[in-house]
Parts: sequence; C-alpha cells; structure tokens
Amino acid sequence: MADNFDKIICFDLDGTLVNSQEAHAQSFNLAFQKNNLPIKPIDFIIAKFGPTAEVIVKEIFPSISSRKLEAVVSDKRKIFNESAYKLTKPIPGVVEALEVLSKDFKLALISNSIHKEISVILKAVGIKQSLFSVILGFGEIHAKPDPDIIETVEEKSKGKVEWLVGDTTFDIELGNKAEVRTIAVLTGVHDIKTLGTAKPTITIESVALLPDYFSGEL
Repeated sequence: MADNFDKIICFDLDGTLVNSQEAHAQSFNLAFQKNNLPIKPIDFIIAKFGPTAEVIVKEIFPSISSRKLEAVVSDKRKIFNESAYKLTKPIPGVVEALEVLSKDFKLALISNSIHKEISVILKAVGIKQSLFSVILGFGEIHAKPDPDIIETVEEKSKGKVEWLVGDTTFDIELGNKAEVRTIAVLTGVHDIKTLGTAKPTITIESVALLPDYFSGEL
C-alpha cells in the first residue's frame, strides 16, 4: 500500500469491528426488567440498533417518561459494562486487518456507545486502543449522522477522513453528509438491501477484507 498516513479511515464499532448485538440486546432487556417494563425478543431489539440508546428505548416504549427513560438507559449501560459485554464476540480477521491498516493509515473509532462501553468491548475482543488516533463515543460527539463528527475526528487526529466504515445506514448517511467515501460492511444490523438505500461507495463482507481492498486486490 502507498503511504497514506495523513489519511484517516474512520470506523464504527458495534457490528463493524465486533459482534456485540446480543450483548447490547441482553443489557436492554435486563434494564427493562429492572424498571418494570416488558422484555422484548432479542431480534426485535437488535433490529432497532443504529441510533443512540435513548432513541432505541423511546422507539420501543414511545410513551415512556423522561425520568424512566433516563433510568433505563443508565441501567442498560451499567449492566453492559459489568457483565453483558462478555457476550461480545470478535469478527474473524478484523483484529489482523486493523493491525495491517494502521501501518498505512490513521485509524479513528466513533460510536453511539459511551466511552466506557467502547473500552470494555475492545478489551473483550483483543483490539488495542492504541491502534486508533482517536476514540469518540456518545457524549463526546454528536449523534450519527451529524457531519460535525467528521470535523471533530479530523481536528483531533490532525488528518483527513478519507473513508468511513460502518454496518448501518446511519454510518453511511454520516459519510455522505460529510462528503466522505463510505464502505458498508455486512457483519452487522443492516442487510445489503437496506444499506443500499443509503448509497455507500462500496459494500464488502467484512472489515477483514479491507487490506485487500486498499491493495487493489478486491
């Protein structure tokens, strides 16, 4: 690969670098249970993934009060960080791909998860935080798909975001709004048809294939 070290590849986390859908869904259900709300089928909850936890809970329980919403989200994050994160699974080949890509690009990580959730997820699957020039979570950046996220990444990383990689339409919409090329991956929540509605630059099976792509082999 050519020397692209001024250039940044910006990654989403959940569903893009790790398989954490079940971990998050279980933590939502346990938080619902704790707050006397009915639990929901795991697949039903996972289908809501993409926005922030607050938006997901509000979509599932439209009439929930602001106070109860805050309690549910707080409990969800606590449960995730204390136990549910252990259900997170690595996506084959992703750790190795990030190691290769980090030799030629700056890597950035953005997520609607809070920073503590990001940290426990990365540790659980063996992804080194030091691979990323910047890691930004909920509360540190605006919610996707606000294009200000890309500006913040560029300011903190001192580079230019050339590619945004994600598994949902929210990620692709963010890239499009910020006029950044996008790579949709099929390891997360949205299928190829759904991702296609957001018009990604390219779609590939997994982040594991990115080194080949950037070597011109795909």
